[in-house]
Amino acid sequence: MLQQPLVRAPELPQSVRWLNSPPLSLRDQRGRRVVLIDFWDYTCINCLRTLPYVIEWDAKYRDHGLLTIGVHAPEFSFAREARQIERAVAELGISYPVVLDNEYDIWQAFSNKGWPSKFLIDAQGYIRYQHLGEGEYLATELAIQAALREANPAFRPQPLTIPKRPEDSPGVLCYRPTPELYCGYERSSLGNREGVELETVMFYADPGEHQAERFYLHGAWRSMPEYCALAGSQGHMALRYKAKEVNVVLSPSGDPVELMLGLQGGQLIGETAHERPRVIIYQDGQPLARTNAGADVVYVDDQPTLIPDRPRMMRVVNNPGFEEHELRLEVHGKGCAFFSFTFTTCPASSSATQR
Repeated sequence: MLQQPLVRAPELPQSVRWLNSPPLSLRDQRGRRVVLIDFWDYTCINCLRTLPYVIEWDAKYRDHGLLTIGVHAPEFSFAREARQIERAVAELGISYPVVLDNEYDIWQAFSNKGWPSKFLIDAQGYIRYQHLGEGEYLATELAIQAALREANPAFRPQPLTIPKRPEDSPGVLCYRPTPELYCGYERSSLGNREGVELETVMFYADPGEHQAERFYLHGAWRSMPEYCALAGSQGHMALRYKAKEVNVVLSPSGDPVELMLGLQGGQLIGETAHERPRVIIYQDGQPLARTNAGADVVYVDDQPTLIPDRPRMMRVVNNPGFEEHELRLEVHGKGCAFFSFTFTTCPASSSATQR
């Protein structure tokens, strides 16, 4: 159902950078097109899980009067760099306009609360529907069709998008996964008794016993506002989790000068992948099995490995079902920076078992 009361959508600022399009104005769309605004970040797993629906809606309804605009609002500082977003947009297959909201001007104008978030604006410029987070794909698409039919009575409803994952079906009950864990001291989920010494190298000892919703460091690490980075040549990060999938926002460097130079030059650390830091993955004390490996894991000499090439989200674990495990990421290479861990779920009615 379309949302009431009617509120006029704020205008987009003129001083922002656009990808895939010249600058656009919402005022110019009045009387012409319905607009779907999608607030997202290229490192956000919830955004990435939503994107296939947004991309399909754009393809399905573009010729029927829908304009889709992705508003990229960076969760971490490195995501302000336009080349990072350009690369992500190309890799993700996004062809609709994307605007870089680095200063959160659009975010604040819409009073947005988080990622991902969608606002549907009718052909008269009013916000008619909004949704925060994953899910409600059926309700969102029905709102799109209703707004298009209101703008053009000749519009005929299209077949609704088939759920892309079992957990996306309406009414499905899912397990509760471990919540997101942040690694920087501003929102740190660190569990070591040594605590956090701001922007100073500290030596940590992994206690071996791990509490839920915490991560534990071993070795010499430096804690910064958004991330913690290995200061020695070898160390590890450990945590206990409940989830189907585990993802990590990771960078081969946390140093802002080194990072920016690398981004501008197209290469972060070293001229070859051999020179980059490596992260070897262990689950329950054993090398991560190939059957449980996430999409970004490669096997180097039979060792399950992440080789970060730039700051981005990397898919670490993809278990057969919702499970509980101990995860250890063994880091080789000074400077490797961890920003956050995210975890995904699956339907509780599936054959997955909770260990």
